[in-house]
Amino acid sequence: MPLGKFIREISPALADEYIIDIALERKSFRKQIKLLKPETALDTLVRKKPKFMKKEGPLSRIKKISTLKETHPAKQYVVNRQIPTDKHFLLYYAPKFNSWVNSILPDKLNSNFDEPRLITPFIDSNGEMFGFAGRSFDPKAMLRYITIMIEDDMPKIFGLNTIDFAKPYFVVEGQIDSLFLSNALAMAGAEGNTTALQNVENATFVFDNENRNKEIIQRMEKVINRGNKIVIWPQKLLDNDINNMIVSGISSKEVETLLEDNTYSGLDAKLALSLWKRC
Repeated sequence: MPLGKFIREISPALADEYIIDIALERKSFRKQIKLLKPETALDTLVRKKPKFMKKEGPLSRIKKISTLKETHPAKQYVVNRQIPTDKHFLLYYAPKFNSWVNSILPDKLNSNFDEPRLITPFIDSNGEMFGFAGRSFDPKAMLRYITIMIEDDMPKIFGLNTIDFAKPYFVVEGQIDSLFLSNALAMAGAEGNTTALQNVENATFVFDNENRNKEIIQRMEKVINRGNKIVIWPQKLLDNDINNMIVSGISSKEVETLLEDNTYSGLDAKLALSLWKRC
């Protein structure tokens, strides 16, 4: 079944978003779609009155991974991914993802289909959830990730409630990858829109180690052309993301050292990227 049709069966709304994303990536359609709401800098956002109180919000209806028994499949999944124990409280388990989503945004997803998913909530510095991502436990799932935004004017960023923008920080692609670093957040597409970040001079952008992925190459080029710092992975590195590096036996401290030792900017970044994408 085509991916677009599969998404539409789950949620017409998500299918429309998928079509727009695909169209935006095709030059022939870019002129036909006008983005009405550009991302706004976090420090200038005028937040709406929160829809949910912290103690009574959607997260209170599902369980933190840190509270699950060691024998629970979701707990075992997180443990097998070697996610640090002190980060388990940041993750949640939704046994019926579609039903839970529809309790927040009525009729968002197909109520005739349901499955368990790992939840990574997008929480601001005030502790309010403005969106979340649901990761499938099935490695063969057609939709491994589903991102739901409660407030459309907020950026798709995981980690705003834990990041320290005053210190050097990493901007990675995967929410789980960010949990292995001492000061990091995850942004959809990683290069995102820097207006959604603070003290961008402290940021280092980290993409997955996929030198044959044209989309990733294009995003990396945008970051370099913007003058931001970026990690260019060593040519002999086999693992494609931070989590896989951890699982293969590299420690979090060693990963951070690897990132720091392979950070580039300007002409050095352009040269390193040209060599990396040919290796």
